[in-house]
Amino acid sequence: MKFLRVIGFLALPACLLLVLPSCGDQYRPVANPIISPGGQPQVAHYAWVVNFNSKGLGSTTQIDVSGDTNLSVNSMGNGSIAGAFPFSSLALYVANNTADTVSEYLPTLAGAITTINLLPGSHPIALGSTQNTAMYVLNSGTNSKCSATGSISTISTSTLTVSNTTCIGVNPIAFAQSPLSNYIYAINQGDSTVSVFNPAGPSIVGTITAAKGLGPNPISATASLDGNWIFIVTQGDATTPSALDIVASNGTTVAASVPLGAGPTFSIIDPNLNRLYVANSGDNSVSVFDATNVNPSSSTPIPLLATVQLNQNGFTGTTPIGITPLPNGSLFYVVNSGSNNVSVVNANSFSVIAAVALPTGAGPVFIASEPTSSKVYVADYGANETTIIQTVNNTISANIPAPSQIIGCTACDLQQPIMIVTQ
Repeated sequence: MKFLRVIGFLALPACLLLVLPSCGDQYRPVANPIISPGGQPQVAHYAWVVNFNSKGLGSTTQIDVSGDTNLSVNSMGNGSIAGAFPFSSLALYVANNTADTVSEYLPTLAGAITTINLLPGSHPIALGSTQNTAMYVLNSGTNSKCSATGSISTISTSTLTVSNTTCIGVNPIAFAQSPLSNYIYAINQGDSTVSVFNPAGPSIVGTITAAKGLGPNPISATASLDGNWIFIVTQGDATTPSALDIVASNGTTVAASVPLGAGPTFSIIDPNLNRLYVANSGDNSVSVFDATNVNPSSSTPIPLLATVQLNQNGFTGTTPIGITPLPNGSLFYVVNSGSNNVSVVNANSFSVIAAVALPTGAGPVFIASEPTSSKVYVADYGANETTIIQTVNNTISANIPAPSQIIGCTACDLQQPIMIVTQ
């Protein structure tokens, strides 16, 4: 599954500091097999784990979905922090925060790794694109082009070079792009604004501020499936509660706002059910909205379907920081940093039906599902491994260690998984 997932807690490494393939072949004795006409071969699916390395080159680990097998490890640049595929592309791009570079390669074809240089000091924090001609990189640091603010760098997917760098607000942490207008909405944590970037310019066409309806402390942004709307999660402050601010996909003002739970941190669209999920870390809940019916002029700009309390039915879930819906629309999984587990929620009844305990000291920071809905992957930053949950019975099928901080050193500390993309 290709998707753009850019979230506020990817800034976590900035706060903290920011192989050989396994075969696993099985042989079975057979006698005189009769080969009958076969059907279409199954499409292989993979998960790529981006690993942060505080002592050198980061990496990606490629995991085979069907076999829970570590297929390969590829070295990236220093401070690897985020990964993404452009729309309709097989090329994986990885942002390297401390190296001020982006790595690009074709993982399923074992392609050569290309290093794309950003301006020194850029410190990329996130990247993604809804287009196949460009990859957009969100830079949290200052550089020679933007000496007092962050920026967005545009990488041409045909030349693998930076074609433009545009200044935005202070200390950007996350962004969302509309697949309809292609406008990019970048959340600037440093000045509590949202920059609206038109790649066609390329130019900034507006800045959404409190005077334009934006709530305090924006933290996450998500585009609607049809591209008509951008949903901005704001955490609020001592006087203003948290809210979901709704902006038209080419707009520069907030069209409507609806309340959220306490301390929201993350949002994501369910592409099957067309719902918006928001994790509320402060009150251990998930807000579920019907994204099929957005009407800012209505008294209900976006219908709230449920507020799921994670502490229910005898299960505990505290401090949710990430959500992944299964592509088949049956369940959604919530990773909880406080209780060190994953809550399993029925997407129809909104009931918590299970809680999967993660390894001791897991320190989870990210969760993702894969296209067949058979597996869920959790990046255990604290435990230096990736936990794989099989959805058929909500049990752990494997814990795959991250590579060593020094490749080939068996006694060295391990790298730290920070993000996961699947396809």
